[in-house]
Amino acid sequence: MRRGEAMQRASQGWHLRVTGRTWQQIADELGYANPSNAHRAVMRFAGTIPDPKPDTLRGLWRARMEHLWNLAARDADAGRPGALRAAVAVSQRAAQLDGLDAPQRFEITPGEADLERLVDEIVRRAGHEEILEADVIDLDVVRDEIALGEDGEPI
Repeated sequence: MRRGEAMQRASQGWHLRVTGRTWQQIADELGYANPSNAHRAVMRFAGTIPDPKPDTLRGLWRARMEHLWNLAARDADAGRPGALRAAVAVSQRAAQLDGLDAPQRFEITPGEADLERLVDEIVRRAGHEEILEADVIDLDVVRDEIALGEDGEPI
């Protein structure tokens, strides 16, 4: 192989690595004997090894998801079996990639007056008119009834 061809192949290896390919994939695609040879060729060509940044990879995967979505939507329109399942899978992965399906957590730290108002609202929505004093649990009594071990922790 001539030097020019080797440099072109190493340049392609650099590009493939930047787009998120593994060294094994690069070796297979460009005809290197193994991933180590692909790594060594790119290192010799560029002097460094590309390390794709997470934002770069996220952008790459967004583009791939968009492409896959278009294929799945086309197949769904054509009524191909499994196309809807594929479209749902693509949309779920895209939502995970962007964090759209991350669970939401709300933390409320109300003052004493707000707490009473919130409890009244919860009771009202549960279909009760009001909380009777007999329904309120005495936390001190409950605390006394918890068995504690030698270390002071509940058993």
